[in-house]
Amino acid sequence: MNLQYLRTAGCRVRRCQSIDAVDRHTILRDMQACDAVLLMADAAANCRAARLVRDMGLPLDLVAFMGPARRGELTALLQVGVDWVMGQDDPPDLLAAVLRALHLRRHHLAMDGVAEPELRIGPWALEDQGWRLQHCDGSSLRLTVSERSILVCLFEAPGHLASHAMLDEALSQGWQHAYGRRPYEPKPRGIISRLRWRGLQAGMEPPVESLRGYGYVWEI
Repeated sequence: MNLQYLRTAGCRVRRCQSIDAVDRHTILRDMQACDAVLLMADAAANCRAARLVRDMGLPLDLVAFMGPARRGELTALLQVGVDWVMGQDDPPDLLAAVLRALHLRRHHLAMDGVAEPELRIGPWALEDQGWRLQHCDGSSLRLTVSERSILVCLFEAPGHLASHAMLDEALSQGWQHAYGRRPYEPKPRGIISRLRWRGLQAGMEPPVESLRGYGYVWEI
C-alpha cells in the first residue's frame, strides 16, 4: 500500500511493529493515540489484533487488508470488529476515502452519542421521504426514482461509500415498487452524471465522486 499517498491526502501515518508481536502493552503504547489502524497481515493475525483492540474497548477505526478471499475470512474479520476490509489491489484513493468516511462517522458519534438516524450528511439532507435533495443554503432538487435510489443507498451505506453492486441492487429495488415504466437497464454512471447536471441547474453541486473500479462515495 502506498502510504505516501495517504500523507499527501492529509493523513498522519506512522508504522507500528510487526502484527505478529502485538499484545495489549504494544497496543496501548503504539495505537492508543491513533484514530485508525491498518491491519496488513494474514486474516488470522488481523483477527487476533482486532479482537485484542475491541476487548480493550479502544475507540479505534480498524481497516484490514486481505488477499484473495477464502471462505469465511471476510465474515471473521467483520465479526471481530473490523470496520472495513480492503483488497490488496484496491487503489489508494479508495483507502483515503474510507478513512475520511470513518473519521466523519467518529465525529458524528462524538457529537451526538449515536449515529444519525436521518438521511443527512453535513449540509446535505434527503427530505420528503428521500424524494428531495436539500442543501443548508436553501437550494433543493426533486429526485427521480433512479436518483432517489442511488442517493438513499449512498447516504445509508457504511462510510457513505457504495460499490457498483450495491448501487445496482438499490436501483432494482427502487424500480420494483415504483409506478411507471422502468428505463432499460439504468446504469449508476449515467444517472449520477445527469444528477450532477440537474443539480448545477438548481444551484447546487452534489458531491458524488467516482472511485475507479469500486463505485461511488458521497464526498465531504
